[in-house]
Amino acid sequence: MDIELIATDVDGTLVADNHLTIPEENVQAFEKAKKEGIITVISTGRPFSLAIKENDTLKGVDYMIVSNGAVVVDMRTQKVINSCCIPYESVKRIVEIFEKYPLVYEIYADCKGFITQYTYDHYLDGELPVEFMREYRKLMIVCDSPWDVVRKYDIEKMNIDYMPEECIASLKEELSHIPDLVYSAGFEGNLEITAKGADKGRALKWLCDSLGVSQKNVMAFGDSGNDITMLKTAGCSYAMSSGSELAKEAAKFVTKHGNNEGGVGEIIIEYLEKCR
Repeated sequence: MDIELIATDVDGTLVADNHLTIPEENVQAFEKAKKEGIITVISTGRPFSLAIKENDTLKGVDYMIVSNGAVVVDMRTQKVINSCCIPYESVKRIVEIFEKYPLVYEIYADCKGFITQYTYDHYLDGELPVEFMREYRKLMIVCDSPWDVVRKYDIEKMNIDYMPEECIASLKEELSHIPDLVYSAGFEGNLEITAKGADKGRALKWLCDSLGVSQKNVMAFGDSGNDITMLKTAGCSYAMSSGSELAKEAAKFVTKHGNNEGGVGEIIIEYLEKCR
């Protein structure tokens, strides 16, 4: 199998558990892959502005799939080349529901992340590492009201970072009445919402089709629920050994080591050495 494109998730996959550090094995592997002419792709649930640091650490990838597949960016021009945003009427209904609950959530639009003051004040309440959330919060744009964002921009993704346990069932029940949405989650209390048609697998397929790359010649890495469609799409897909069982069931293979140990880079290097 000749790998022509490598796509990797970020959190829980490319970066260590602190969500800030990319193991050196991964950095070196991507550098070697690019020298071999392999197309490199970051595929993340984050918006574009919150994945630039990872792109820079890898010394520049070719494309970025962001907001769980809602947007594809050509990194040579840093222009959006494909998008699938949530319809405005659906966004309105989502915000109306969100306003009933004490939610810590983000709105991804215009390749940026927006938060309310309530979210800013409660950003460190969830399960993610405090140091990471502090850094992440610095990159967010605080808005007076979510309506200021949804009335101005097309919405790529709505992302709940944290919701009280007692709210989960009723919130999900209310949201279930809004048609044509895709839901995924990385952990309890998290909920990621995109439009139907916006997921990592579809975005990866679209990119492959536009580049003339066969899906069987794609290597992909992921660790959680929002990676499942990508892992099923790629011909050579790996779930992280440190990842969820859902990801492992969707992938063709499982890495030997987890995200902290540079499991992504190890697989890439092994492949490149076999091809020599």
